[in-house]
Amino acid sequence: MNQTSRREFFKTVRVAAIAGCLIEGMSTMHAQERRESGNNSREFAPGDKVTTSGIYNVTHDKVDGDDHAQPHQVTFLAGTVFPRCKGCGEWVRFRLYQAAEHVEVAPHFAP
Repeated sequence: MNQTSRREFFKTVRVAAIAGCLIEGMSTMHAQERRESGNNSREFAPGDKVTTSGIYNVTHDKVDGDDHAQPHQVTFLAGTVFPRCKGCGEWVRFRLYQAAEHVEVAPHFAP
């Protein structure tokens, strides 16, 4: 099974498992599986526009055992675009960890 079809398979299985839980009325989830409300719970993909400046947690794809990058943090400015990963391409994901103003737009500092 090639890399793309394996990823599609796992994506389909994950969607089916979630749908099965909802259909059978399984409403209990472990705390780490619950999505928090607000921007911090939203995942962003390459090509998405950055709407909030700040520090983002980055998670790379490991479906095929490729451990090219451990989870890490990076900073982004609002108005830029989330990039592709050199290793896993479109499969990298970004999640806001801490919003922060850039010094150039903070009202307390002169330009």
